[in-house]
Amino acid sequence: MIKFFRRVRQRLLTENKFSKYLIYAIGEIILVVIGILIALQVSNFNEQRKQQEQAVQLKKALQTELKADIELIKLDLEYIEKELKINNSFAQRLSNASATGDTLIQIVRHEYRTGFNGARTLDKTTFNSLESTGKINLLSNEIASRVQKYYRDRDLIISDNKINLQIYFNLVEPFLLKYPNDSFSITGPLQDTYWKNADVNTLNSMFNGLLTMRLFTLNVRKGRLNKSLEVTQNLINQLDQRNQ
Repeated sequence: MIKFFRRVRQRLLTENKFSKYLIYAIGEIILVVIGILIALQVSNFNEQRKQQEQAVQLKKALQTELKADIELIKLDLEYIEKELKINNSFAQRLSNASATGDTLIQIVRHEYRTGFNGARTLDKTTFNSLESTGKINLLSNEIASRVQKYYRDRDLIISDNKINLQIYFNLVEPFLLKYPNDSFSITGPLQDTYWKNADVNTLNSMFNGLLTMRLFTLNVRKGRLNKSLEVTQNLINQLDQRNQ
């Protein structure tokens, strides 16, 4: 093809047909420009397709992590439901008209457990990678904003839960030092003697505050986890729709 155009150009020059040669040269330049533009368009199209494929893979990776998060949230909810049932039963027994100091001591010393499972750490590997590499820009503005808001809100929830847990454990420490239970290393007659001399009114006041804070923390976590479950599933559905 190049040889053909070269022969045409040489023939026009040989025949001294400069005007035709000029028209031909301009046409040749136009053809070259068109060829370059077509090549650029094809290159841009291939790059866009490549980015679209990357975006689909990134959304699938996010979906995988979010689905794993849902399973962890469900496990947390199971634990909280169990704890709420146990601790609400303590509150009901102690609120009963037949409750006595012995009822209180029985619960505090032998049944109540001060331990608390913290919130499970949810996976942010894909999101952190998207943020650090700038690949989050491969997602549409709408999806990128929703993903960023989701992780931002979730981090705030985790932070608030940690604060509530810290308040609870700040109450636990002085309580346990004053009222040891069956989980302590030293039990038996020495602990029996201690509990015989326990001030029931002070015990009732301190345990009421402790139990109230525990139930508050559990109920707040339950509400937030249920909301997180709904929001996480919605985000998975939105990512799935954009993959279709």
